[in-house]
Amino acid sequence: MPEVIATCPHCQKKLKLKSEKMLGKKVNCRNCDTPFVLKAESSQKTKSSRKRQPSASESDFDDAYDSSQIRARRLRKRKGSSSTKSKPQESSKKKTASKEGDAKLPLPLLIGGSILGMAIMAGLGYFVYSKGSTLNPGGAANNNVVAPAKFVKFEPEVGDFGCEYPEGWTEKSGGGQGGVQSWAKFISPDESTTISIRGNMTGSALGGAGLAMNQGADDDIEPPVVDIHRLMKRKFSDDYSNYEEIGNFQLFKSKMGDTCSSIFTTKSFLGGKQKGLRVTFLTGRVQFNLICLCDEGLFDKMRPAFDQVVQTIHEK
Repeated sequence: MPEVIATCPHCQKKLKLKSEKMLGKKVNCRNCDTPFVLKAESSQKTKSSRKRQPSASESDFDDAYDSSQIRARRLRKRKGSSSTKSKPQESSKKKTASKEGDAKLPLPLLIGGSILGMAIMAGLGYFVYSKGSTLNPGGAANNNVVAPAKFVKFEPEVGDFGCEYPEGWTEKSGGGQGGVQSWAKFISPDESTTISIRGNMTGSALGGAGLAMNQGADDDIEPPVVDIHRLMKRKFSDDYSNYEEIGNFQLFKSKMGDTCSSIFTTKSFLGGKQKGLRVTFLTGRVQFNLICLCDEGLFDKMRPAFDQVVQTIHEK
């Protein structure tokens, strides 16, 4: 078989090729790593008696430029680099998995936690159900609510007014000195119904001016409390969600003198519908706003208690 020799034109390294098919291919010299095109330098027949074995460097070079072997070597290099990189990741994944396995809670603890969670949810549901209007807009507990039958007197040492309120209800009050208007709030035991009374300095000034201008006027002219009542409607429309009054206001006499009242509806913080009574009181010195509020289904049952407070409120 003819022997084919190619010489690197850059470093003059002589290279032995296995076959003439390698001629004309562009390769990189293994000695200087410079690319060049393989060209035959000389060919001669080898003697059968003294057939020279190629050197290690020449055989390696020839093998390197066999196309199939080149692809195989590149593939082995890629696999080697990827496996080297993946080993730390695999080990870290194994560590993470082992940590997650160690962090798993025992089965009895998981069961106990589930039972506790269900118990808390059941307790919360009962609390919502039992609260009636405040937390249960549907008023499912309305049938269990008893209308107040007894009343006690509210006569604070400091303040501008007194009244009666249902016995057993929580009473909170303040003001009446230091330029702070008197106020009071009465809350039912189940917190489903509230009655709030608060003084209004702006209304007092406007009402006093209206009373002075109304002296000697015809009886057909509306008293100043009506204008104050209309004015307060704007305020409560801003304070209450979806505030809407039902029908016209009512004008009547109470211990405070001329008094106006309106029935209204609004929404609770959970979206349920509530119903209330808004009352405006006006004397020559004091103007008060009273708000009675409960679940819509409780309003008719609580209305007598509301009226009792309205009829007994008086100036001190």
